[in-house]
Amino acid sequence: MPSVTLLFLSLAAAALVAVLIRWYFTITSRLVDIPGPPSPSYMIGHLGELERAPMGTKMNVWAKRYGQTYKLRGPFLEPWLILGDPRGASYVLQGKNYVRPESDRLILEIFFGRGLFCAEGEEYRKMRKSLNPAFTFQSIQEVSHVFFDLAYNLKRQWEEILDGQKTAVFDIGPNIHMLSLDAISMTMFMHNLGAGEGTIPKLLHDMTNSPTGDTLTSLLEAFASIFPQLLYLPSPLKTYGNKLRTEFGKIAEEVWSGKEGAGMHAKVLDALAKQEGADVSPISKDEAIAQIIGIMFAGSETTANVIAECLYELSRQRPIQDKLRQEINSFQVQHGHFPRFEHLMTPTVFPYLDAVIRECLRTKAVLREAVEDDIIPLQFPVMGTNQKEIHVKAGQVIQIPIRDGVNADEAIWGSDVADFRPERWIDDSGLPPSVEFIRAQGHVLTFGDGPKACLGRTLAIAEIKIVISVLISHFQLEDEGLLLDFYHLGGNTIKPLIRGREAEGVKLPVRVGPL
Repeated sequence: MPSVTLLFLSLAAAALVAVLIRWYFTITSRLVDIPGPPSPSYMIGHLGELERAPMGTKMNVWAKRYGQTYKLRGPFLEPWLILGDPRGASYVLQGKNYVRPESDRLILEIFFGRGLFCAEGEEYRKMRKSLNPAFTFQSIQEVSHVFFDLAYNLKRQWEEILDGQKTAVFDIGPNIHMLSLDAISMTMFMHNLGAGEGTIPKLLHDMTNSPTGDTLTSLLEAFASIFPQLLYLPSPLKTYGNKLRTEFGKIAEEVWSGKEGAGMHAKVLDALAKQEGADVSPISKDEAIAQIIGIMFAGSETTANVIAECLYELSRQRPIQDKLRQEINSFQVQHGHFPRFEHLMTPTVFPYLDAVIRECLRTKAVLREAVEDDIIPLQFPVMGTNQKEIHVKAGQVIQIPIRDGVNADEAIWGSDVADFRPERWIDDSGLPPSVEFIRAQGHVLTFGDGPKACLGRTLAIAEIKIVISVLISHFQLEDEGLLLDFYHLGGNTIKPLIRGREAEGVKLPVRVGPL
């Protein structure tokens, strides 16, 4: 027995030495010539700083000092390549040599189960192929009447809140979040969440108030970067993920059982059913449930955030709001009816609406890891050098900042990059030539790029355009004068907190009045 114990301890010691050697080699040999800010912590690097800081106060500030391509430190001083260079970002996102880091994939699996969002390689391609038919332009057009119905239902809810008042100030977030959850469930799964009772309000509250970067979670993420399986240990993040997955799982079970409703659609269920009938391995119930959970969350959370923040921005920009309303009203006067799906989705028919939505779509950061050694081409040289390429080793973590990186870079977008100015998308001289290096559709990386670009891009844009058009046609939005800061909460979710009143939780108050 002592010999067995000794053998076990020897193997454990050897494994620890191997990890330490790998760690030492990593921090001393990778990205040594890339500039970046000093690490505030040996254990968690810049992780805690990034998680606790409001959007727009870190990465874009560092980019001005160190250039579009710079280095941060992750847990245990692991070097992270921050790639805010548009050419480099497109190269990584379009290439097959870059995947999500294992710890990132495990977090997604904890939240949603083994579905599309944590898959890689052939597994991802198979899942994506089975789901693609549900999200084509034609498919979204067929279900667009649901978006209009929900938008007009939200209009009635706002009118009830106003109750004859000239104006009222209220948090516009919760009702928009419910709308987006209904939009995805009623069009993709033939399931009306809004008609139900019970856990839905609590579920929405949990989605909105996900855990922030507390010390325990930061330490867990630090150790998980080396030992990803540690993410399965109890923590606020694990508790939140289990709760979300359990509640969404109950809904997914009902969806998979085949409950139907008039006036609704089941595009995703139809797509999965076709896969079962095809000459491929039938989809398991667990995979189907995971896909339903992931699509419900991703299809509602991010879209609701964009709609709410777009309305908030319009409340602060009255001339833009009035110009958008005039474009919609002019169409109604000319054609005698409110614009339909095909009108709102055609930029030549609604150029200003299209420009406003593009200007709003500045969200999310993208995380990747190199599978093999590679050379990443750059548009801008590394600061202080003429170097326009980066040599990366297999396992190198690469973070692509979007909202406070590529989409906030004066060198790419011009001196007015910080201004909310939809005209940049329609003026003849609006977009600088450097924007062409952002090869994603529409020159924005909000929906990603390459083979893993957002599956629900068309659905999201349709929902956003329809809801914004209906509300702007019936209400005047005014800025209440409160200062809001936007934070990363629970990963890539970006939520507003009132400055000085952060303890009140997520809120987005806007003054609303009838036209």
